Parts: sequence; C-alpha cells; structure tokens
Amino acid sequence: MATDLVSVYNRALSTLGNSTEVQSADENSPEANACRRFYEDARDELLQGFPWPFATTSEALALVESEPTTEWLYSYAYPSDCLKFGRILGDTRIETAESRVPYVIRAGSLIYTDRVDAVGEYVQSITDTTLFSPVFTKALSLLLASYIAPRVTGGDPYQLQIRAEALQARAMAFAQANCINEEQPDQLPESEFIRARD
Repeated sequence: MATDLVSVYNRALSTLGNSTEVQSADENSPEANACRRFYEDARDELLQGFPWPFATTSEALALVESEPTTEWLYSYAYPSDCLKFGRILGDTRIETAESRVPYVIRAGSLIYTDRVDAVGEYVQSITDTTLFSPVFTKALSLLLASYIAPRVTGGDPYQLQIRAEALQARAMAFAQANCINEEQPDQLPESEFIRARD
C-alpha cells in the first residue's frame, strides 16, 4: 500500500491522541510545522538503523585514485545517496571472516580498499514515501510521534513521548524480524574441524 507524507504525519499525530489532521504537508499549522521540522531526521535515523530491503542497493563505486596511500591500493568516492555503507562485495555470496573485503572510510567522503572495481552495498537515502514498506511506515510514524510529542500534545507530553518510543521499539523489532524472514541466505560452510569429527 502506497503511503504519502500526509499519511505519515497524521499517523504520528493520531498516535499522540491529537485529533487534528494535516491536510497538506506544507500547510502552516502547528502540527504540520512540527512534523516537517523532525520528519527528515526521523526518516534518515530509521533508514540508517537497519539494512531495509527496499532501501539497500549495490552499486559500482567511482574510483578516485589508484595508490592513494601507502596502506591502500584504491580510493573510491562515498556514494552521494548513501546513508549507511554496509560492505564491499566480495567474490562469493557467502561472506565469512576470511572472504570479507577490508575497507575504511575517511573524512566521510572516501572509501579506501585494495579491491579493484569495487562494488559497494549500502542503505540509500529514500525520499519517495511510496517506496516505503508498510512496516517501515509504521515505525517511522511512531518515531516521528516521539519527536513531536512535546510540541503538539497537551497534558503530559513526555509520558506520550515515552509511550510512542516504546511502540516504535516494538514496531522496529517486528519490522526487522519481518525483513529477515523474507530472505533465505546461504548456509555457512562447516569448518574443517567439525567435518573432521564426522
């Protein structure tokens, strides 16, 4: 089910018991202003916190320099749409401690590695709400609610904020389990010591 920005705002407000509904994402109401103020931070924080399948991509990295330092053979540009860099892909689908491709990120803009023609896997910045999964949208609206609670609620806003944070933590646990259950990764090979015992 596609979600728009107004729906995310209104779900956040509803979580806090606020009966006001935002009609437009750019309207000039206290509720819309509060949502707008914290929305991007909440969205990016949530995207960075987990390798969401809808936001994870693999792209060839742009070479900056060969032999940039005495320690590394290549430097690559940090992808402009990257929120969280995950890894440099190796030669096999099954990644073990021995097959991982070493790299470091320096100054937030360069990735150093010895891998030629490196391909990076990372969580990209997704701004199109129609691409969000339903479980991500739920977790996002709850996180947004926790941020805006002090600005849009009456009574004891901090208790509502705590409640929204607890609901968001539960939603995240469910969302992460749901994403993991939608994959069937390769099984790691048994070590030679285990095989020798059989």
